[in-house]
Amino acid sequence: MTRPNASNPFAQPSLEDLMVRFLASRSDAAAAAVEIGEGEVEPHEVAAGFRVDPRAAWLDATATIIAGGNAPTPVVQPPTEWASLVAQPASAFALPMAAGHFPQRVKDLHPLLAKFNPNELRPSGTQSATPGFAGLRNWIAKNGSANPLVAAGIARTLGDFDTAEELLSASGNENEKAALDWQRGKCAEALAAWDAMSESPAVLFNRGMARLFMGQVAEARIWLQKAIDAIPEASGWHALARLYLAVAEIHG
Repeated sequence: MTRPNASNPFAQPSLEDLMVRFLASRSDAAAAAVEIGEGEVEPHEVAAGFRVDPRAAWLDATATIIAGGNAPTPVVQPPTEWASLVAQPASAFALPMAAGHFPQRVKDLHPLLAKFNPNELRPSGTQSATPGFAGLRNWIAKNGSANPLVAAGIARTLGDFDTAEELLSASGNENEKAALDWQRGKCAEALAAWDAMSESPAVLFNRGMARLFMGQVAEARIWLQKAIDAIPEASGWHALARLYLAVAEIHG
């Protein structure tokens, strides 16, 4: 990958540049001094030096709702324990663009950039629900009727899949339902659903993400590039789409 320079400002950023941009651009540690050399990359060490800003994660977690005008009552403030959920050390890898999901969950880049076994990195549906977070679950119970998409998204992030399904049953939002199928390990069904939907930034992203983690790397590159073109550059989802595209190019 070619580093941009004065003579070629539109060249593809280097892998190091992409990593720093993804980890730092949406983090409250963006101003921290980060040194990455020109040689071998150690992304798992880089990730440990960044702490995600809960407010930035919340903006990304509600981006699809705001863009689609689907929130009956706009959710302005993050719910109780949101910051604690964002600070969880567990990393996601194959993350759909959907309500309640935030791209900063992709914290450990080493499995993506080194071996990259998509069969091991995509959801299996066997993961247990995240324990604790009584405050968040109480918020979901109280706000589910007013904000079903974001409440269902947070429930999905916590692994409370039955709660998410119940909240989404009357929503008619096919992207959110497909994201739930994906998290449940029904990956082929989710991709088929995304392929049947009208194009939107989230659908473009999810078509590319799903293909990447189902081993369809060449096709993934096409959809991820479309997602990059459609998602605002200030969004964390734009940065994650660029990171996934870099993974596809490295392993394609």
